[in-house]
Amino acid sequence: ATQQFPIERLKALAQAADATLNDVVLALCGAALRRFLLELGELPEKPLTAGIPVSVRPKDDDTTGNAITFIISTLGTDIEDPRERMEAIKASTRRAKEHLQELPRQALMQYTIMLMAPYMLSLLTGIGGRTRPMFNITISNVPGPDKPLFFRGAELLAIYPASIVTHGQALNITCQSYAGTMDFGFTGCHSSVPSLQKLAVYASEALQELEAALL
Repeated sequence: ATQQFPIERLKALAQAADATLNDVVLALCGAALRRFLLELGELPEKPLTAGIPVSVRPKDDDTTGNAITFIISTLGTDIEDPRERMEAIKASTRRAKEHLQELPRQALMQYTIMLMAPYMLSLLTGIGGRTRPMFNITISNVPGPDKPLFFRGAELLAIYPASIVTHGQALNITCQSYAGTMDFGFTGCHSSVPSLQKLAVYASEALQELEAALL
């Protein structure tokens, strides 16, 4: 399932909430997931959490390959009010980022290995989905080109990322900025996450709800 938002609307919300663009993305996903699970009668009392890839490459590092770690944030699915949900997410990501900044650069690799080891072991041993995960869902935000792209005169209208799902991680949300828009790609297991397209619809309605609360 896919959804597209004008990035200026998301930036306006981030400014109003004194938050980051990533915080707004998490708030929209959290609101959509809350409504989705409420309709299924499966909303847990504790909030869902997101594993968020974060780049740790220094600005002066021009080497190839990935240099990322993960932070874990609440999605505020236990909170009904959109403003309060945003505040909870903002506080959660801020604490996680402050923790990363306190770590020496040499310790980041060890930190990432320790954080992701239980998840990787669950995949390798086949116990994924049978043990409590480190986080409930992966949500990533990938920066893309800020100007329209063309191929032989045909304009590229959107870039919708398609990521992977695994045992115990039946839903992945990845979004990419492109030419003034934020394009969301919802990838999920059709049996574990039925009617996945509802999440895209609910994310759009969550944006309107958050705008009404903050703007």
